[in-house]
Amino acid sequence: MNTGSLWTIMVYLAGDNNLSAAGEIDLAEMRTIGSSAEVNIVAQFDNAGPGGTTRYHICRNGIGEQSAPLGKTDSGSPEVLLDFVKWAVTAFPAQRYALVLWNHGNGWEPTEIDRIAAGVGATDYSAREAAERSSSPLGKVFFRSSVRRIMELPSRAERAICSDDGSGHSLDTVELGAVMAEIVKLTGKPIDLLGMDACLMSNLEVAYQVRDLVGCIVASEESEPNEGWPYDRVLQTLVQNPLLSTAELASRIVRDYIQSYAQRGYSGDVTQSALDLSRIQQLAQPLDDLADDLSRNMAAVAEEVWAAQRKSVRFYHNTLWDIGDFCSELARVTRNAGVRSAAQRVVQALASGVGQFVLAESHLGAGVNNCTGANIYLPALTSVSRYYDELEFARSHRWAGFLKAYAAA
Repeated sequence: MNTGSLWTIMVYLAGDNNLSAAGEIDLAEMRTIGSSAEVNIVAQFDNAGPGGTTRYHICRNGIGEQSAPLGKTDSGSPEVLLDFVKWAVTAFPAQRYALVLWNHGNGWEPTEIDRIAAGVGATDYSAREAAERSSSPLGKVFFRSSVRRIMELPSRAERAICSDDGSGHSLDTVELGAVMAEIVKLTGKPIDLLGMDACLMSNLEVAYQVRDLVGCIVASEESEPNEGWPYDRVLQTLVQNPLLSTAELASRIVRDYIQSYAQRGYSGDVTQSALDLSRIQQLAQPLDDLADDLSRNMAAVAEEVWAAQRKSVRFYHNTLWDIGDFCSELARVTRNAGVRSAAQRVVQALASGVGQFVLAESHLGAGVNNCTGANIYLPALTSVSRYYDELEFARSHRWAGFLKAYAAA
């Protein structure tokens, strides 16, 4: 056991799906660097093959690497994730911890949705629905419990609405907060860095849900390519510079991620952001002011909100919008001076750098050229998710009130 480590990096690879091969590639990238005296690198890989799940203490070139087969596990289960973290912090204690959740957002297979539906006794259910749900936003969630809550709804129509309005995202956000709270009980302090090697997680609601449980988040606004994080670059940065602060490490991951895609000539859109959750009120407060101004003047500004939405960067079945780009467009199109001023203050709050909520932001591709680092729930021409009010951000701030006023208008 290494009791003098500065960092333990925990990578949880939920790979029992059609991206299992990508998990093998990422493990190989980790092995090109391997653990050091100051940095422990551990991973748990749920492989789609017959071997099931294996835990690793990653060593350079695999020499002397420790591994433990666990058999078949459900990597979509919060309990399985918690068990991995408990093992990691017990076997490899360190001054600071990073947890990386790996999924790449490939979605749940129809057969998996079918098994969940059968397990909860979903009413009015047919096998065709499994394919529909797996290709909806619900298919992108990380935790099986989030899928189960949708499939427990009493009718096919309700399941369809709650799958397609971003509820899967909202439900998973609630589940993530609950899991991180349990992890903090294990570690005795907030996780220093939460990395989301998955899709669409650089999101204000996600950040707010774990604001007291995590120091920094590194995540993507956009869906990630199958290749995900460049683990060789990311881990080399830390192993060579183990005294990096959490904020410095988070910012360098953003740099390494975007550079890796630029250098390989990737032609799609990629984004990556580092968020300092201790600074989240820097953005939440001006958003409250904007929500108040919009709600008070909804009859006059509803069309302007829609005009700004049409011109700004959006994700996830048109339910998540880049906050800064939306507010920039809103400030440009609105005739209301109060709304314009409030929107401009939000844009200013998204300036990136040390001491800011957005520590670092980078992007590649014409489709994400105006991204500013974080997105927010803003459904287009649909009702607000029935689950949105469960989020801590909705409970503590006034964006939910604006959403309801906008949907009613």
